[in-house]
Amino acid sequence: MNKIENLLNKILNAPVGQVEMILGEALNCNIKLQVIEQNKNSSGQFVRKISIIAQEFPVIKANVKFDSAVLPELIVTDLLKKKHGIGTILNMNNIKATRKMLSLNQNENSVLREYQIIHNEIVWFTIIEEIKLGSLGSNNNT
Repeated sequence: MNKIENLLNKILNAPVGQVEMILGEALNCNIKLQVIEQNKNSSGQFVRKISIIAQEFPVIKANVKFDSAVLPELIVTDLLKKKHGIGTILNMNNIKATRKMLSLNQNENSVLREYQIIHNEIVWFTIIEEIKLGSLGSNNNT
């Protein structure tokens, strides 16, 4: 297994809230999460678009859907501040959540996966993310 495949497996198997830390350690660089936009749609759900960046390269792009009526007010407040990723917010609030994989597809350039983050058997978030394989290898330390 090459280094990119190894890192990809670490990302895919990371516990909820640990992806940024795993990327930072593996790539030996600072990882930034950028909330590109966050809007409420007509059905009352929020859609959040984020990018996780390493060495100025986007490594992961994700669309996150959540319903503010399902989440605790404290979590919604943190989400609306647009400062932290979902995993970080959950960890800061000592919330244990699990990931339920809905789909996983890979091509030569990226891995697309869709999953849900579930707390107490309730879906809190649905996430569609693209992991850019070329960006995983863009750092000399991989």
